Parts: sequence; structure tokens; C-alpha cells
Amino acid sequence: MVAKRALAKYQAMRDFERTPEPSGGRAKAGAAKRLSFVVQMHRATRLHWDFRLEADGVLKSWAVPKGPSLDPGEKRLAMHVEDHPFDYRTFEGIIPKGNYGAGEVIVWDRGTYRLQEGTSTTQQIAKGSLKFELFGKKLHGGFALVRIKGRDGEENAWLLIKERDENADPKWRVEEHAESAKSGRTLADIANDPRAPHWQSNRPAEKAPPKRSGSAAKKAQALPRAVEPMLATPVDKPFDDSNWMFELKWDGYRALATIERDGRLALVSRNGKDFAPKFPEFASLAESFSERPVIVDGEIVVLDKSGRPSFGALQERLDRFGRVNPSNFAVTFVVFDLLYGNGRDLRKEPLEKRKAILESIVTGKGPVLYSKHVVGEGKQLFELAAKRDLEGIIAKRRNSLYEGRRSKAWLKIKANLRQECVIGGWTEARGSRKYFGALLLGIYDAKKRFVYVGSAGTGFDADKLREIFKQLKPFERATAPFANPPKTDTPAHWVKPELVAEIRFSEWTRDDLMRHPVFMGLRVDKPARSVGRERPAHTADVA
Repeated sequence: MVAKRALAKYQAMRDFERTPEPSGGRAKAGAAKRLSFVVQMHRATRLHWDFRLEADGVLKSWAVPKGPSLDPGEKRLAMHVEDHPFDYRTFEGIIPKGNYGAGEVIVWDRGTYRLQEGTSTTQQIAKGSLKFELFGKKLHGGFALVRIKGRDGEENAWLLIKERDENADPKWRVEEHAESAKSGRTLADIANDPRAPHWQSNRPAEKAPPKRSGSAAKKAQALPRAVEPMLATPVDKPFDDSNWMFELKWDGYRALATIERDGRLALVSRNGKDFAPKFPEFASLAESFSERPVIVDGEIVVLDKSGRPSFGALQERLDRFGRVNPSNFAVTFVVFDLLYGNGRDLRKEPLEKRKAILESIVTGKGPVLYSKHVVGEGKQLFELAAKRDLEGIIAKRRNSLYEGRRSKAWLKIKANLRQECVIGGWTEARGSRKYFGALLLGIYDAKKRFVYVGSAGTGFDADKLREIFKQLKPFERATAPFANPPKTDTPAHWVKPELVAEIRFSEWTRDDLMRHPVFMGLRVDKPARSVGRERPAHTADVA
């Protein structure tokens, strides 16, 4: 009776006169320490792996878009779907077109499993945490299924995680093991085999497709327009907290990528500039995702030979007028959030769920890198960032929604002092140096006054001096733009405060000036009027 009730949804979604799938069946009576499991590789609308565990006479089932992994560092999205009949564990063949889940199916792996916590699989599923050991042909050792907290009672998104044990293997790849554990055949073999159980000849041509469930029949939501990026609040110290996830802070240009259904791309900066023409290699960015339309949040970076983002190298990637430099560096779009996907606006979904879906649709093709995270251990990641001379880390509440503004649900902790400044002038060069001696820098204070905060005379080579000078000349003016004009050792030339620079420095002085400022590069993604001093809040007051 329990199995019959559990299969009600499964049976309602299928027409068994048209599909070879089993309609029922149950496990043998009596409890056993080891129960059956099966993983079926399934090419339907898109390729995925169906992970199934025997419990209470049926198969509890999850769809895993990217397949299982033996790497404990890989968290694979697993969508909890309807229970399947116990007989389904041996099914291998073709579900005919017009049926729910139409496509080829193979028994990719099979074997037995036993619980590592609790005595009832069904009860552990209800708790949202399932730990078990697999004894299969391909999968061995400990695994966990963990439900991601959803909003409004939605609880179908889980993560499938390999435990750290002797069976863990970070180099193992699911795509390298495409054969059936039952027959040794692949999906292509099934598709090309005329003897495979298609069952198409017995299907009435005029018969209507089977009814879909209410959730499957929902219409796609409209693609949001004019989306604003979510910004992080600066804090002074790293911290550990299991309610937060932590990512590296990528040193580049922030951008929101909107990919339309036909593959058209809009790549927009924080200040509304279109980045797409400046990075022509992103024209085929749609290939980097397994579905469309999507809206993805990320950072455009240049990675050095050690895999570290280099803002200086990104500057070399473009000339100072935003045109592509012939001697460019390869750019990467590091993606860390998904605002729209699966036909839905995801901004009101928790971050952890958004990231899991994002990871599942990144194909590995093209210049896209998924930004991984750690949960709870912010101090350790911060130490790593500081050791590798990275900019810092970002802390994000795991259940945070996507807000198009600065929020305390996202925090940034810098490993070295960086400040955006607006250029208000330059000093004349001395000796053999050409073009200018130092840039005169300012920010907007709380009263919206443009105030002087220091001068940067280092961080330039001959090409940078020439190109920056070319950009400054059109903005030259007769009077100082600063509310507190500085006294300079050489004659000063003033400019309208339009160009934004990224500055690295050692500390703020008592006079609110930057000590030892070093020019890092020009920013084309920040509006000048938005540049103010970053004053990190005390972590304890925010987190």
C-alpha cells in the first residue's frame, strides 16, 4: 500500500500503452541491511543521470544534471523527482517521443547500499540529510544527499556529495565512463540499435500526449530587464560561520551577462556600459551554458600562469580607449550567481540553490569558470588569499536573496588595502620622465564634496604614462576640482573628475590621505560620482 501511494505521481505522468517503462513492482518482503541502488544515464531534453535508492518498496529518485562525482570538493545538484517502481532498476531502452522523459536510458551503475546514519531511508529523506555507503560497479564508498533550504516550502533541490574516504578520486570524470553496467552499451549504441525496445509501432499516431503535472505545465516567466547587480558591504576581519559561504574576490570587471534564447549576448557593467564589443571572444558565450535564456552574474578577469586574477594584465588586455589590444591576454568570465534560469526568475531563491543550479548548467566549453566556494571556513580562505597576494574574499549568507543594491547579506574582506579614486589632475614630470609625474586623486565625501586623498607616482611604465596622458588631456580645465586643492612640488594641471583609477596603498593617515599609493589601472566599469572612501564596518556588528 505504501509503494502504491508513493507511485501515484509517477503513474499520473505516463501513458503505459505508449512507453515501455514499468508501471509497478515492489521489493521482496522483509528488511535488509543492504538495499538496491541504480544510476541510469538518461538523454531526454538534456543529458542527466537518475540516481535511485530503494526504500519502502519503491525507488527514491533524484535527477543529477552533471552526474555523480568521486571528488569530495564537487557538490552536484540533485533534483528530487517522483518515486519510481522497484522494477525500474533494470530498465534500459528508449522512451518513445511524445512521452514524459522521452529519450535513451542505460543502467549506468547498479549495486547495493547501506545507511550510515539512521535506520530508514524515507525518514532520513524527510529530515533532509541522507548519508550512505554504495557498493556498485562504478561508485563505491560514502556519499551524502543534502537538501538545500528553499523558500515557500519548495524542497526538491538537493546536493549529492562524495565523502572523503579511500574511494575518493578528484581525477575521476563521469563522462569517461559512458558504458552500461548492465549491458556494456552506451546511449549511442541504444539509439542506433534497431532491435532496441522502441515500442513506436504500437503507439496510436492520433493519441494525445500524456498529461503533465501541474508543476511541469507552468509557463516560463518573462526574462527580467534592467537588472541591477548586488553589491557587498566592506568589513574589517574574516570570520567562520556555517550560515555563510565564502568565495575568492575576483580582481576584474564586474558584469551581468544576459543570453537570449537565440544566443544573443548582452554583457553590461555596473555603470551600464556594454562590454560585449570590447571582448569579442565572448560572442559565443551561449555555448558555455546548457540552457538559455539565462542571466548570469560574474567578473571578467585575466588569469596569470598560476591561475590568479591580475588587474594589471586586464589593463594590458585593452588599450586606454577600450579597443582590443592586438597583444591581448586571454579573458575569462568567472561566474558566481544565476539570476534567471530554468525559465524562472531566481532572484527570490536562496543563494545556495542559485549557485547549485548555475554549476549544473556550466558546460565547460568556452571562456567561463564557475566560482567555487567553501561553507563556514572564512578565516582559512582569507589566509590563503593573503598568502597568494589576492585581493581578498567575499562572504555571502547561504540563504540570501539577490538584491539589486548594496547589502549586508554579502560582505567583502580585503587582504590588502585597495581604493577606487577619481583623477582630479596631474603634476608635471621631472628629469627624463615624460607626460606627467603623479596623478592627483580624490573621492566624494559624505557631503558629496570632491576631496583630495593623495597622489600616485608609481605603478606606470612608459606606455601607461602616454596612454593615460592622452585620456586626461580632453578633460583639462583651468581650476582645481578639489574642495581642498593640494600643494604640489611641481606645477599642477587640473582635469574634470571623470576617470576612475584603482589604487593600492599601505594605510590611511590621520589627515585622511593614502600612504604609499600605487596605480593599479583605470576602471571603466565604475561611475566617477559613486566613488567614496570605503570604510569597513566591524565584522561583529554585521555578521
